[in-house]
Amino acid sequence: MNKRNLLWTIVLLLGWGMSAQAQTHLFATPEGAGSANGLTWENAYTLTAALANANNNTIIHLKVGEYLLTAEITIPTGVQVIGGYEQTSTGSDISHKLAPGYNSNWINPTMCSILSGDYTHRIATVQGRMESCVVRYGRTTGNGAGVLIDGGTVTHCVMMNNMAYNTAETSQAKGGGAYVQNNGQLLNSVVCYNRADNGFGVAGTTGNVVNNTVTQNYGTNCGTVADYDGNIYKTVVIGDQCWMRQNLRTKHYSDGEEIPQGTSNTENPRYYNPGTSEVETQIYGLLYNRAAAWRNNTGSATNPSGLQGVCPDGWHVPSALEFDQMVSFLKYDAINICGNNADYLAKALASKEHWVTSEQSCAVGNDLSSNNVTLFTAEPAGIYDGNFYDLYNYSWWMTSTRNEGNSGYQYVRYMRNSERTLNSTERYRTHGLSVRCVKDEE
Repeated sequence: MNKRNLLWTIVLLLGWGMSAQAQTHLFATPEGAGSANGLTWENAYTLTAALANANNNTIIHLKVGEYLLTAEITIPTGVQVIGGYEQTSTGSDISHKLAPGYNSNWINPTMCSILSGDYTHRIATVQGRMESCVVRYGRTTGNGAGVLIDGGTVTHCVMMNNMAYNTAETSQAKGGGAYVQNNGQLLNSVVCYNRADNGFGVAGTTGNVVNNTVTQNYGTNCGTVADYDGNIYKTVVIGDQCWMRQNLRTKHYSDGEEIPQGTSNTENPRYYNPGTSEVETQIYGLLYNRAAAWRNNTGSATNPSGLQGVCPDGWHVPSALEFDQMVSFLKYDAINICGNNADYLAKALASKEHWVTSEQSCAVGNDLSSNNVTLFTAEPAGIYDGNFYDLYNYSWWMTSTRNEGNSGYQYVRYMRNSERTLNSTERYRTHGLSVRCVKDEE
């Protein structure tokens, strides 16, 4: 080799060596620590700071704990985020790593690195690699509420309690747990308890989805339903039940028999209109006394009730037990609960609008923007008892369950703008209440 060629070879080798970056190890904890240069556990970054300081050949190691993310993160190409390092890891030690284990550990921040959202944004877009993390409480109107795997790899992770829901409903959002595109990979992971308009757990275009457990994911709705008058109702899936997402507003039974409009209390079938305009009727629906709601039936305390009453064909008036079933399901998911109290579910059911505001923490009327994570969309239609009461302050729902000790009364469910819970009480049969129908079992 002549001297000139040798010189060019040396220059090229030097140039390649300068452009190639040595692998960097950064360390992160939920709060960060020390001087925060990210080079040891004692001086750990937060996750967002570690991502901001990563180059294209970086491994970010996460200690166990809950990483509360107020915005979506991106793991770019060349960056790996590996969770599950035990609290006992010290210094730059990266040997004490756990992968998410049995499901009893998935919500335990002493056993897992948990990336939690606030149900307002996707958790992560992964162009690089994510490993051994739990991803929860993500939400998007697009695809991939937990993770959008955009050419990257997610392995040995758990995606749970995320929701992909297109609020405009002009198209369907897919992949509640994960969406895979641009030849991304989802490997050796668990995807469970997620919701989406379509592709409930996992969806995608191009990529590899291999050796995963995808279970107990469900849709956000079960289609739409029409009543005799041609009103179209949206629906919402909650556990094994499908509920109307709107209060009933029909003026006829499903066979066309007319329900008269009421002007006073009566034991004969009547509906009452709390709305002051057609727009309000669309929002709040109509109120029905017991004879109208049950169509003069004697009631039902079973689950399912089997009492069609005023509901469209294939649907029925829910019993008290069916409301209880819905509540029991919601208590299993912490995102539905306010203030760490499993009874504080009312905000998760209430709509984001129309309620009178309240200063009471965790009450329906407090911070309306955080309401309705279940999509149940409870509207404050009030009640009729000779006059209209409580519009904008209360929701009252008829059940099919009669008080056997006092047959003139039936059990109802209600919530109030200044209260935190979905409550049970009794109302007399002449009172006009909202009706939410439940789909019959198939």
